Amino acid sequence: MNARPTAVTVVAAALLASCGTADDRAASRAVVERFGAALQRGDGAAACALLSQDAIKALEQQEGKPCPDAVTSLKLGGRTVTRVQVYVTNAKVDLAGGASAFLGRATDGWRLSDVGCRPSEGKPADRPLDCDLEG
Repeated sequence: MNARPTAVTVVAAALLASCGTADDRAASRAVVERFGAALQRGDGAAACALLSQDAIKALEQQEGKPCPDAVTSLKLGGRTVTRVQVYVTNAKVDLAGGASAFLGRATDGWRLSDVGCRPSEGKPADRPLDCDLEG
C-alpha cells in the first residue's frame, strides 16, 4: 500500500484547515459587535461602513434614503454574541434573543450581508430565515 497522501487528500486537508480560523471568528464577531454599537449610538455612517455593497444597495432601495439615514431603523436583535461559525469566506453570528447576522469576506475585511435574521413560523426543518436586511 502506498503511504504517500494523494493530491485529493492534500487538497481536502488544506481546505478543511482554512475553514473557520480563530482569527476569522474573532473578526466576524467584532464586526457584528461594532455594528450593534453603532446602531445603539445612532451612528449610521459607522454602521454602513460595516455593510457589504449589496446590503447597502438593498437597504437604500428598501428605505428610499441614503444608507446612513436608513440603517438606524434596523434592529440587530440582541447585543450578546452566542455563537460564531465561519465557512471559508462566509460567517454566521448568532445573538442572544435568537437573531443572526451573516457576513462575507471582502477584500478589506468582513462585511455584513444580512442582518436581523430570525426563523419564520413553521416546522424547524422548513423554517427559512426572515431578515430585516437581506443583501
